Amino acid sequence: MARRQIAWGIFALVLSSALLLGPVRAEDDDGASDDDEYADASRAHLVVRKWCKEELVVQGKNVTVDIDIFNAGISTASLVKFVDKLPAEATLIEGSLVADIGKIAIGSHAKLSYVVVFNTGSIELTLPPARVTYAAETDSNDLTEGASSSMALYIMTPVQQLQRYALHAGAYASLGFAKTPADWRNMAIVVGLVGSALGANFAVKKVKSSTVNRKRAAALRELEKSE
Repeated sequence: MARRQIAWGIFALVLSSALLLGPVRAEDDDGASDDDEYADASRAHLVVRKWCKEELVVQGKNVTVDIDIFNAGISTASLVKFVDKLPAEATLIEGSLVADIGKIAIGSHAKLSYVVVFNTGSIELTLPPARVTYAAETDSNDLTEGASSSMALYIMTPVQQLQRYALHAGAYASLGFAKTPADWRNMAIVVGLVGSALGANFAVKKVKSSTVNRKRAAALRELEKSE
């Protein structure tokens, strides 16, 4: 009887050990599968930024467009090519809209720029995104495509630029009270009303002064006659 109890105890201990070790082995298997899943995930990832230094540009004036291509991945990007396009209102003056960059290492930048002129003014437009294609994996010719950010611009005419300069100068001269054409219109109305009131007051005083002078002159003449 005692031997049977000992045997059952040993069997229970072995069974409980198997139950405890089972999940541990399963976790080890899962970890290995996860490692296998991410083992070949060494890819490049290009982030492309496209911008101009100013959001307000002038019709007919040169505008520089800058491009920054950054490799934020964990592998060198190869076969990198850049292609951009212009809106219908712009003309390329300097530089190129196409570039064969080759390779961009991990954490490295490739910087480009070109110069355009906008032929139409008094409009708002958005620079379209540029495109890049590249091989994201080492020893692979499969290409990945990415797009840059875009940017909204307002194209001023030369006359609008002069008006802007005048408004800035006026805002400075008015201590910041007049910053827009509407502000200047309102200020002109106020100045006109005040000027009209002052002019009317001056005219009334002038008339009163003339009347007093006439009465004084008449009184003096009467005194002279009586003498």
